[in-house]
Amino acid sequence: MHKKKKLIIILGSVFALILLVVGTSMKNLRQKNELIINLTTEQKIADFEYLCDVLDKSYPFWGEVVVSGINKEAVYAEYRENIEKSRTDIVFFKEIGYFLKEFGGFGHLSVLDGYMYRLYTNTLTAGDGLLSEHELQKIQPLIKTLTNPISQNTYSLLDQSHTGFRSTVGLKDVYKNREMEETPKVSEAKIDSKILDDGMTAYLKLPSFKLTDYMSDKAVLERFFNEIKELPNLIIDIRGNSGGSDLYWKQLLVSPNVKETIQSERYFFFNMNQITRECVNANFLTDEIIDASGFKGIGVLSSYSGKLSNCIIERTEFKPSTQPYMGKIFVLVDEKVYSASENFVMFCKNSGFATLVGTNTNGDGGVADPLLVDLPNSGLLVRFSMFYGLNADGTGNEATGTTPDILLDSGEDALEKCISLLK
Repeated sequence: MHKKKKLIIILGSVFALILLVVGTSMKNLRQKNELIINLTTEQKIADFEYLCDVLDKSYPFWGEVVVSGINKEAVYAEYRENIEKSRTDIVFFKEIGYFLKEFGGFGHLSVLDGYMYRLYTNTLTAGDGLLSEHELQKIQPLIKTLTNPISQNTYSLLDQSHTGFRSTVGLKDVYKNREMEETPKVSEAKIDSKILDDGMTAYLKLPSFKLTDYMSDKAVLERFFNEIKELPNLIIDIRGNSGGSDLYWKQLLVSPNVKETIQSERYFFFNMNQITRECVNANFLTDEIIDASGFKGIGVLSSYSGKLSNCIIERTEFKPSTQPYMGKIFVLVDEKVYSASENFVMFCKNSGFATLVGTNTNGDGGVADPLLVDLPNSGLLVRFSMFYGLNADGTGNEATGTTPDILLDSGEDALEKCISLLK
């Protein structure tokens, strides 16, 4: 009886030890699932305050934020408290994302998740062999920021496969329990090129200007332009095209089809400081910088963006092509046209390269790629456009987009409208 009691005690102790070991392992596993680099509260707050300081000094779209009814200081205060309470790195990462979303996304303002980090690095890789030395020099600040050791380590741990709408920052599956619901993959749309039923009009649908699609699309477009060279009308449909690279539309759409020398001139305003200066220098824009004070009475600057210190004048010119398409070119646009596709639209409007048909675009055509800022402790990358572009009438491009030459009435379809005009 005594031996049996002793055995029970021993077994109980062993069982308790097993529970302790398993419990400790589970606790370590949970910590591993939730903690990446184990930031302290002080480091998180320091990153947040650094970000706020950068935005205060360099983000040019606070005017749009104010007009939208967003109270910047209230958002700052709320999220500083949220970040101070964030228990893990992932919660902190997500709070930074939610914080930036509070400002309406003006000027690409967002934090890069794993998917966007991979997209950036893939795009830069795709540029190898395509970019001139001049173009390569322009992206050096981006490369420098993307490849800093802290950011590389952080993003190596984040899920980079997520597609579709990106609202949070998540760990790779190897660092977390697999979620119950798989994220559906979004199929990529491809170029649609054809001759319409009238036999006189070519139609070209371009869903994006991604540099990763440059080589495959180049072959398709060269064949198509050669096929339609005798047709009098070409419709380029970029509705839903949210951007990509300016190199795409400059080299694949405009350069091959310039009938005579065409030019475009645009104005961009920004605040010169230590962070923005590197981008300005890399983009060879220093010779074009002028004091912005003389422009405060023009358009949008007179209302809420007068604090921007400097202005850059961008001049774009294309020489005649050897065998351009000689017919009339129409470009279909809508409210989803943004960023690089917006740059194409603005060029068409300013130079007369094509007639725009549709509804107002979404804006933020820039003179350079959005700025990337790395947070010193976490390595998180935040992007935003540092340049505030003006339309020809002095309105802010981010706020109003581009108004097409032929504006649709309610209920009209851009393609149907364009075809009816041609008839």
